[in-house]
Amino acid sequence: MDLDLVQIFVQVVKNGSFTKAAQQLRLPKSTVSKALSRLEKDTGTQLLVRTTRSQTLTAAGKEFYDTCVGPLEVIENARKSLYGNDNLITGKIKLTASEDLGSHIIAPAIAELCHKHPGLKFELNYTDDVLDLVADGYDLAVRIGRLKESSLKVKKIGELKLMLVASPKYLDGRPRISKVEDLESQDCLALSSTLNSSGWKLKSKSKSVQVPIRPRIASNQMSSLLAATVAGGGIALAPTFLCEPYLRAKKLVQVLPQWSSMGVPVSMLSPLPFSSSARLRTTTDHLATALQSALGS
Repeated sequence: MDLDLVQIFVQVVKNGSFTKAAQQLRLPKSTVSKALSRLEKDTGTQLLVRTTRSQTLTAAGKEFYDTCVGPLEVIENARKSLYGNDNLITGKIKLTASEDLGSHIIAPAIAELCHKHPGLKFELNYTDDVLDLVADGYDLAVRIGRLKESSLKVKKIGELKLMLVASPKYLDGRPRISKVEDLESQDCLALSSTLNSSGWKLKSKSKSVQVPIRPRIASNQMSSLLAATVAGGGIALAPTFLCEPYLRAKKLVQVLPQWSSMGVPVSMLSPLPFSSSARLRTTTDHLATALQSALGS
């Protein structure tokens, strides 16, 4: 099988159109179209359903793309290393991360990288959805929570710690919260993903408990919950790195400081070995340092 044809196919899928793939490859659009037709003829398999406005992968095409995209990237990086380009910190990194980590930790760290390495470029997608890194062409992901088994390369960064916080406005005039059971009667602010669980899992030095809560406000984004907490909406169980600025400004106070959440793993994932190129290695190392500093790992 002609690898050039496979590479053109992968670029068409990555770019979402023949025109953009042709621009990326610096080839005439007609050449790209003919290459796809030839690949389909050689394999005896339709890979794309093409219309005048779009193209969609067939089931066989998606499977073929998922199989090819990783090895082609490895071959490209190997080719670059023959010319010493692997030691040059240049090129684009496509990265996905959760909104809160992305906005508060990753974005400033990426800005530092851009200042230090002018040849680096980044495409950032902040979402709490679990994306297909291979199919969507991502180089790197930062994820919170326990990971399912996969062929992706994984680097554990540390653990996200959460604390109980409330605003002085909410606590003013209410009975003092002195024990963990008192949370059951409080207005609580919780992530939407925890609504079907049986409460907050908390630990102290001597024991662990699961406290039933009464969510007054639920949201899919922690930053918005914290804003509601500052405004007096109730008690939130929120990441320490997000709470610290509000604690210093005395807009929030820690509730039941002897209790905190179980640690939640934070990891980096990539379809490729983290050392496969200078740009990926440099980005990974820099983000790991920034995340560990923010998480207190």
